[in-house]
Amino acid sequence: MPSTPTPSSSASPRRRWLARAGAAALALVTASGAWAQADFPNRPVKLVVPFAAGGSDTMARAFAEKLGAVLKQPVVVENKPGGAALIGSQHVAQQPPDGYTMLWLGGGSLTPVLIKDLKFDILTSLKSVVSIARGGMTLMVPGSMPVNNFKEFLAYAKANPGKLNYSHTAGSILLATEMLKSRAGFEAVAIPYKGSTQVATALMTNEIQMGIDVPVFYLGMIKDGRIKAIAHGAQERSPSLPDVPTLAEVGVRDLQFAFSYGIWVPAGTPDPVVQKLNAAFNEVLKDPSIRDRLAQAGVVPVGGGTEVHAQNTKAEQDMWAAAAKQIGYQPQ
Repeated sequence: MPSTPTPSSSASPRRRWLARAGAAALALVTASGAWAQADFPNRPVKLVVPFAAGGSDTMARAFAEKLGAVLKQPVVVENKPGGAALIGSQHVAQQPPDGYTMLWLGGGSLTPVLIKDLKFDILTSLKSVVSIARGGMTLMVPGSMPVNNFKEFLAYAKANPGKLNYSHTAGSILLATEMLKSRAGFEAVAIPYKGSTQVATALMTNEIQMGIDVPVFYLGMIKDGRIKAIAHGAQERSPSLPDVPTLAEVGVRDLQFAFSYGIWVPAGTPDPVVQKLNAAFNEVLKDPSIRDRLAQAGVVPVGGGTEVHAQNTKAEQDMWAAAAKQIGYQPQ
């Protein structure tokens, strides 16, 4: 009489079949994922700019056009302004980590010490692709002020205590100016403005006696003498203001108003995809027309590996945190 199969003996072939099927499915998924990465990109790529149209997206659009030619797929710029770049940044972080949605953003834009109750951590929510450029903010004064360099400005400021006003349009500018006041030893009163256009008018009409800002918005007025550029806050002179010395050159050696900007993708994006995007951006950075546009904007091209922008961002966050601690600054 034939023996009755035990549960274990009858289940064994089924287990083996399920194991083989699972292994085959895993291999198929792995192969399809690898194929998708090797085939990247096979559809349009989106580049999110977390600011309104007409500002920093101008440079982003120039890059997008060149990048599309390198990747052989359209690169579409999409503006998602609001929340001091937070809305657009969170949007990108929530997208599938496949490389098809990128973020154009400055390294120090979402720094905890500059934004009250900031919960978003750019270094863990996003993955850096490439550093595009670095630059700095410039100290400017009215063209009518009787000073022509930082030494004369400092003497003027100390000789007129309580008579100087300065502009700020963001926490970074307020903190930078307060740090300069602390290091150089002079007094000035902060006046908030909505944007660079208002600051330029205030400088030209002597409503304020100093302002720190990204110089690209003021180049025409600096060139014709309505505004004077006194010192630049980056580690090197601005390509658009080669005659303006750095803070270090005028004797303020332990202070910078530096910034960088670059490209991010959602955390978890596969390394091969990130590497491919990095190589494409580095290729665009070699383009003479792009390098000329960066120089006109007063910034220096960077490029390099995928980790560079994350490292620069961490350095900027640490810089602002140390500055805030030194003067007791609280985020607005």
